[in-house]
Amino acid sequence: MRSKLVTPFWKNALESLPAELRPRYVHDMEAAERWELRITAFIESWSRAKSAIARTFQTPRSAH
Repeated sequence: MRSKLVTPFWKNALESLPAELRPRYVHDMEAAERWELRITAFIESWSRAKSAIARTFQTPRSAH
């Protein structure tokens, strides 16, 4: 059984299961990790885009 998990959380979660259950759940954990990584990437992209838009419309402060 070769796991494609990359994050420590999901690797530890898989390793915490008894050896006889790991093959049954490895694909579910891989799918959950992929979802987590996609959501994280989306949130980071959205945050960068939001900051870029805010900088575009930001008005300079006067030096009074």
